[in-house]
Amino acid sequence: MESQLERLAKLEQRQVDHETRCEERLAEIKATAASTLRAVEGLKNRSWGVVAALLAWALAQVWAANAGRLDRLEAQRTHEAASVLVAARSAPPQT
Repeated sequence: MESQLERLAKLEQRQVDHETRCEERLAEIKATAASTLRAVEGLKNRSWGVVAALLAWALAQVWAANAGRLDRLEAQRTHEAASVLVAARSAPPQT
């Protein structure tokens, strides 16, 4: 039969072993959490890059549309001025 001292020594050893495993698991959890945090930070930085690229693309689209609109307005104005000039030349002289 085991003496009480032997039982107590076994229980203390089990407790020490348990605490050691818990510390190892906690270290693994901390390492995993740190790795996950770094990955999330990387994704956050990349997402800001994507947002900036999309904003630049949208602004380029607006710029191109506005430039096209200005070109059409200037062409229309030139056409109207030419039409007025042709009409003035073909009109009979006023006396």
